[in-house]
Amino acid sequence: MKKIFSIIYICIVLLISLYFIEFFLKSDNKDTSANLDSEQISSIPEPTIKEPETVKFIAAGDNLIHGSIYLQAAKRANGNGYDFKYPYENIKYYFDDFDVKFINQETLINDAFKPSTYPQFSTPIEMGQQVIDMGFNAIGISNNHSYDKGEEGILSSLDYWSKQDGIEYFGFYTGDDDKDIKYMDVNGIKIAFLAYTSYTNGLSIYDPNCPYIILTNDYETIERQVKRAKEDADIVIVSCHWGVEETNNTIPQQEEIAKKLNEFGVDAIIGTHPHVIQPVEWIENPENGHKTIVCYSLGNFISAQSSANTMLGGLFQFDIVKTYTDINDNYIIEIKEPKFVPTVTHYDYDYSNIRNYLLKDYTDELSSNHGVRERQSNFSIEFMESIVNQYIQEEFLLYK
Repeated sequence: MKKIFSIIYICIVLLISLYFIEFFLKSDNKDTSANLDSEQISSIPEPTIKEPETVKFIAAGDNLIHGSIYLQAAKRANGNGYDFKYPYENIKYYFDDFDVKFINQETLINDAFKPSTYPQFSTPIEMGQQVIDMGFNAIGISNNHSYDKGEEGILSSLDYWSKQDGIEYFGFYTGDDDKDIKYMDVNGIKIAFLAYTSYTNGLSIYDPNCPYIILTNDYETIERQVKRAKEDADIVIVSCHWGVEETNNTIPQQEEIAKKLNEFGVDAIIGTHPHVIQPVEWIENPENGHKTIVCYSLGNFISAQSSANTMLGGLFQFDIVKTYTDINDNYIIEIKEPKFVPTVTHYDYDYSNIRNYLLKDYTDELSSNHGVRERQSNFSIEFMESIVNQYIQEEFLLYK
């Protein structure tokens, strides 16, 4: 009997021992797992705010193709179309570092009509290719010469631009905002483009199916388009063809339009038409603090005009910066470092060899031989610098 109790006792002790051994082993495993989980959790990186994203923007003024320019291009092409490389070869390099490059294509590029000069322009399609080759990818085509060749010219020009890759062209409208407002997505920033003109030189179109321009005083339409653009884009840039030709001072109409566009929420206004430069300024909405940068006139990018003041033009550049404010990818958009870069159109005797330069690259030797001196002997680098310093505030000037 004693043996039986001894065996039972031993079995009970063994069972209890096994229980405790299993208990402690499980506890050790739990501790190890807890330690591993803790180590793994500590290795997960903390969420961080994204780095800012930037789009570098630049605008050129009136690409005004007078007869002297296309006749010289025809001569350089030796009977094989038109070669427009030469006029821009001294300035093309400056655009290389920019992402979005705007130009006001003042004259109608088309192949429906032969080339013609002032007062009703028609420009060979080779100029369109030259514009693209220089890197321009935002083409404004709303100006006082948009109707120069009527419905046929408009449709031919729009057909040409529609076949070009890698660009957006804007300034003609159909009434369908989904199609009419143009956008570019660059470096994580979406930009909307619109263009309006104050004048058509008294010309009209009569075909209801033909795209048309919108005048700068059509505030109801402009407000609708800007608000729609702001729903889809981070920033809205508007080209305005306005003002009085060959005057460096703005007029009340320009200032009124700029104020309206600021109220609608436009972020930047690029002014063209006066053929001479005009001031740059920030406009701030007193009610909501919205700021708009306005360059009232860039003057001519190139032309064969005859007065000294029209030889001076400019480029307008700024950075569009997207700054993230938290780990949830909320952000703000700002325009930074707006700068005006003076340019000059040069030609030799009797409008020969028309070409353009940055003013900083222009020389006294070139200025002393400029063909415009036949009419205005005071033309010089000092003459141009005096205009720049009078009308472009120092904070916006990028020169030398």
